[in-house]
Amino acid sequence: MLWMINCVDVPNSAPLRAAHRDAHFTHLEAHADRLVMVGPLQNDARTLSVGSLLVVEFPDRDSVVAFAQADPFNRAGVFASVTICPFRHTLPLDG
Repeated sequence: MLWMINCVDVPNSAPLRAAHRDAHFTHLEAHADRLVMVGPLQNDARTLSVGSLLVVEFPDRDSVVAFAQADPFNRAGVFASVTICPFRHTLPLDG
């Protein structure tokens, strides 16, 4: 089952992001088989990260919540909020 994880950073998160970036990437790499699309959300000028968007595949809500809670960015307080929703892939159409 696909899930969307939308993370919004706390204000002035750049130092926290920098301090925990390597651990965050290690966490993502450990779950690479679950990642469909992952990347930072940016401000309009594309000069700062303001959050993260992930589309992941996990069998149930408990599994995706555990994954999100274990993210070093989340544990370090980079995120002000984390929203998890089921995601249904519709475009592009297969076949």
